[in-house]
Amino acid sequence: MVRGLKLFVCFIALGQVYAQSDYKVTNNVPVFKQWVVDFSDNSKLDVVAINAGVVAPPPFSNTKEIKAQLDAQRKRTFSEKNKVTHRSDIDPTVLTGFNGKPLGAAGIPNDNTLAVSNAGIVVSAINTSVNILDAEGKGLKFRTLSGIVAGQLGILDRFYDPKVLYDPINDRFILVFLEGSESSDTRIIVGFTQTNDPTGLWNFYAINGNPIGGAKWSDYPIIAHNKEDLYITVNILRDNESWQEGFVQSVIWQVNKNSGYTGGTLIQNMFSDIGFENKPVWSICPVQPALDMDQKGMYLLSVRPDASANDTVFLHEITNTAASGQATHILKVLKSTEKYGVPPSALQPKLGFKLQTNDTRVLSASLHLGEIQYVQSTLVASPLSSGIYHGTITNTATNPSVRGRVISTLGMDYAYPSLAFGGQTAEENSMIMTFSHVSESEFPGTSAIFYTFKDGVNDYYSDVKPIKLGDSVINTFLADSIERWGDYTDIQAQYNDLGAVWLCGSYGDVSGKNNVWIAKVRSNNVLLSIEEMFVYPNPSNEFMKIATIFKHNELVKISIIDNLGREVKSIDKQQVKPGNVQFLVDVSGITAGNYILTIASESGQKRVSQKVRIK
Repeated sequence: MVRGLKLFVCFIALGQVYAQSDYKVTNNVPVFKQWVVDFSDNSKLDVVAINAGVVAPPPFSNTKEIKAQLDAQRKRTFSEKNKVTHRSDIDPTVLTGFNGKPLGAAGIPNDNTLAVSNAGIVVSAINTSVNILDAEGKGLKFRTLSGIVAGQLGILDRFYDPKVLYDPINDRFILVFLEGSESSDTRIIVGFTQTNDPTGLWNFYAINGNPIGGAKWSDYPIIAHNKEDLYITVNILRDNESWQEGFVQSVIWQVNKNSGYTGGTLIQNMFSDIGFENKPVWSICPVQPALDMDQKGMYLLSVRPDASANDTVFLHEITNTAASGQATHILKVLKSTEKYGVPPSALQPKLGFKLQTNDTRVLSASLHLGEIQYVQSTLVASPLSSGIYHGTITNTATNPSVRGRVISTLGMDYAYPSLAFGGQTAEENSMIMTFSHVSESEFPGTSAIFYTFKDGVNDYYSDVKPIKLGDSVINTFLADSIERWGDYTDIQAQYNDLGAVWLCGSYGDVSGKNNVWIAKVRSNNVLLSIEEMFVYPNPSNEFMKIATIFKHNELVKISIIDNLGREVKSIDKQQVKPGNVQFLVDVSGITAGNYILTIASESGQKRVSQKVRIK
């Protein structure tokens, strides 16, 4: 069993920052083709169109030699798990779970992705197909990726790398996937629902997968969105060349969402030739705003994915909207004192069976309260294994700096992480992460972990929580003993139910296939209690927002007290009710310095207090 796993968390110091910006922007790039698909048309279920045995193109990676060296060094240990500091009292709770692929064949690999609307409609996609489900897992509609483009792009048989998201601002879904793996047929397929019902009409567009010309094609999309735009990043590769030689560059597509929802001419820009020190920066991950999407630009992250050990983090910024025609690209290079590295292959319980962990690219990132949190697979040096790198960028908009932590468990391999906001209040800096797990005694499955950063000082992690335990080794592609495993997981906050997230991952099923599991999970942040509160921003010279929890109806008083014990500001007779309560306090007239902010009952009994700084 994987239950009760303990974790290692390694902390690092802050890094240095310097800037560089090389890029090219092409505005108003035309689409290759546009069409409409009616998902409600039951005559086009096209289950037979799935090529169940076709292996999706592996993500470009320059890690073959590094992995071979690591795998040669690694020995099976069957060791006991170490005891380390953890917080089992903040373990997330699994609310529901079900198979996310009731129809269709598994992908090789799955490339799990999902999105969930405020109404509880789930869109689950893998390398072969799309399943639309209700919140209990009942199937509503099914389509293969090939059926979506049938009759539009000729006779084609390779569709892969799906990504799906839910837009809570417009109550719509967006689906992205790739077609073709050579210059003659490479396309980026982008679909927008016309309404909030994904079982109805979708507007689809085919974007040229070879926008820079020559014998090249697009691989490995990652997507995110803000109020106005969808961002798609891909890697451009040369035809028929090795991973080591084939990479050309990574590009960023910026697409106006409204033009897609209405079925109009797609407004889109492309940022290319993004480089540092005359070398292309590759595998760029857009940073998904956690809750506040009302912003014109977008942050993106990349690292050195093929490095055996490196400390570089590239912070990209697109500064304006697609429709503005004024968007530019800014690149800042951050240094962390904790290095990430390519992980070894993961060990399955059966001798001779391994799982691919790919490289150490950034796989998922989220922006909240001015900070970016991101995750990637990474090397755990001792004992040699694959773990999760959890990074945080603070002061993102002004003077960004990075710190990182490595999450691992002795005897386990973790890979393909993703993260989403998991706070019960918007003032929390909390995330839930999901990732794939396996060990020498545990079949491949899916896990999750809760994280919160409290008082601007302390990191807290829950135990690693098993979400779905595997039933067998993964043994899908018999030609290779190192099986495809990822290439990613997915997770999304339930936007109208703070503290709840939906996640999807994989597990080895009884037939030896890589199957799909979807779960709804809720955070359990007992650290946010009557004795605790969150204050943001802190420090501040204008307003401070306070969030805490009360157990009873009562009148309370808010006070700000200086170092001599003098009350410099008070707000009396504030009525509170049981549950989460928020206050907004004006501190603009208070002299700069350090103070104590307290909340007390009407009788004077202190309920909660915290140090604050007025600047």
